[in-house]
Formats: sequence, C-alpha cells, structure tokens
Amino acid sequence: MRPRVAVLTIIALLLATGASMANPGGEGDADRDYTCGGSCHGDPALSSPSDGTVTVSVNPLAFSGTATAVHVTASGMSLSGNRLLGVFLLGSANGNDDHPEDHGWNILQDPNGGTRNYVEVVVPPSGSVTLTWVMLAPVQPGIQTLLTEIHHGSSPNSNNWAYSALTRGYVVDVQPVPENLPGFAFDWSPETRVTGDDSPTVIRTRNTTSVSVQWMLEDEWVPHNAEVTGEDDEWHAMLPATIGDIRIQYQVTTSNGDFSIVQPWLTVATEPAAFDGEIWGARIQALAFGLLIIAFLLSLQARLSPWEGRQDPDHTEEVEATESPPEEPPGLEPADDYWSRMVPSEENPGWLWDPVEEEWVADPNNPPEGGE
Repeated sequence: MRPRVAVLTIIALLLATGASMANPGGEGDADRDYTCGGSCHGDPALSSPSDGTVTVSVNPLAFSGTATAVHVTASGMSLSGNRLLGVFLLGSANGNDDHPEDHGWNILQDPNGGTRNYVEVVVPPSGSVTLTWVMLAPVQPGIQTLLTEIHHGSSPNSNNWAYSALTRGYVVDVQPVPENLPGFAFDWSPETRVTGDDSPTVIRTRNTTSVSVQWMLEDEWVPHNAEVTGEDDEWHAMLPATIGDIRIQYQVTTSNGDFSIVQPWLTVATEPAAFDGEIWGARIQALAFGLLIIAFLLSLQARLSPWEGRQDPDHTEEVEATESPPEEPPGLEPADDYWSRMVPSEENPGWLWDPVEEEWVADPNNPPEGGE
C-alpha cells in the first residue's frame, strides 16, 4: 500500500509543477495597465501606500521617432523576503489604455531586455535600484506624459497586501524631427540571443550612412569598440557572447554627413536555449526517472538492512538425509565380504577356496606360479 501512495504522490507533484504562481511570488514581466486588471492587487481595498521613494529622469525634449531613455529609481521600500519589486511605466493612470504604446511610444527595450512596460526585479541589499526603458518617441509631435508606479510586498504581511506608489506625470515635449536626422528604424527592436550565441547583432536605422558601436560589461566603466559592417541602413555589430548571468551593454552612434546622434545604452537580451520537446513528454520522463530512483533505494535498503544473527545456513545434513545410499548392482556383493570368506590352502599355494561358490579362486596377493 505504501509504495502505491508514494507513486501517486510523485505523480501529483510532477503534474502540479508550474501549474500556478501566487501573487506574492510575482507574475512575471508583462504589458499591463495602471490597475493591472486586479491581478496585481491594484484594487485599493487590497493595497496600501508604499513607504518607498520613486524618482524619474527623462529628457523633457524628444524628437518624433527618435530614441529616448527613461530612468526610474526606487529606494527605501519595506520589502518581502524575496525582495521582489514590480515597476510600471505608464502613459496615463486611467486604468485603461495606460501602456505607453497606447500613446504612440514604442518600447525598444525594458530593463530586463524585453519590450514590456511592467517588469519585476530583485532589489539588491542596498535597498535602491535603477531601471531604464529605451523608447522611440511618438511619430506625431505633441505633449506627452509619462508616469511610473511600483508594487511590492512587505514582511510581515498577514493580509497579503500589495504596497504601491504612483509618481506624478513627467512631461515630454515631442517635436518634429529635423530633416535627415539619423536614428533607429521605427519598427526595429533589439534582438534576443541564446546563451553562448556570438552571431552579429543586427541594427536597422534610417537616414544613416555610418554606425559605430561601443560595448562593455554591466560592471565595467571603460567601453570597448565593436566591429561593425553593413550598409543601406542595416548594420551588423560583433558583440561577445553572453554566458550565465553576464550582461553586456552597448551604445550605438548613428551618423550621416549632417548629424551624429549618440543613442541610449541598450542591453544584450539573453535567454536560455529553447527546450526541444513537449511538456507531457518531459513529465513522463521525469516520472520514469523518479520510479527508477525509488526502485534503486528500495533495493539498497533491502541489501543493507541489519538482520540479527544473519548467517548463511549450512544445509549439508538436510541434503545428505534426503539422498539414498547407492545400490549394489544385482548379483554382486561388497568386495570386503567376498574376500573375507576365502580359505587359504597349504596344499595349493596361490589359490583360495570359496566355500559359497565351491570353487578355487586365484589369490591376488600371492598368485600361483605361472599365473594360471
């Protein structure tokens, strides 16, 4: 009964893996509105004001269709045990159509290397973290407003509430782009590479006759020059492969005969190699491997269990008792009895008289002369 219960428990654990994720553990990067649809505790009845401080740094002037960076710094929050922080970049706080792209912006890259307006990060022990979004300004000139909001937990937090803080709106004046201004193509975004991939990074531009790229590791201060090839607004920059948690930042300078524009720093987004297989195949394989381990442990336990007085029994007596003595061939008798009945004769040396058969038998120890 116990092995059956153990097998059923293992199956339940395998099938339950990845089935759900609780809010206190985060919900992952995504595109979200201000209230988060209620799934992030955006309901005021389920949240409280954050004790953290949030500041935003953004150039108040941008040209339409050009790249601009938005830096968000959060500090002083009372965090939960996992130190997880969720940060929103918003175009409004209406609760609907709050994504910056709803207002004409195009996110080139979020702080985690994706293109989301909501990201989750782990705050370092210093208690302060700075996140950077790189976006293309709206094509249509006009006054734009950007806001940020943070969500986080606290410890202890018996009510399982979210603590949130919404910043004021930061105004960006989007003006018409000067003629022939070089920059990124409006439909281009940094590509994501697989860990260990050192293939060229593709950069697509507009109004650009030359491109230069500098790169450095996340904790470095001095950048390195990258080899760049290409033409006709498509360029290939040779950047090192990323391995493990190592992150590489790079900065593109777009130039033509009239302008030279230094673009914001970007990050080489890296993801693990894709798993080639189906989820049910992986679960069945995991189940088979688990059962193999259980069988090995049970076999090992049976072999190593301490039996009292354990000795290999000697079954010699039982075997001998069951064996029947060999039978003499019919008409024969034991050799010792046969020779003991012989009678020697002085008159006939070399011969023995057999009183039973009444005949003379040659003595094997003193054969008669001539061997007859």
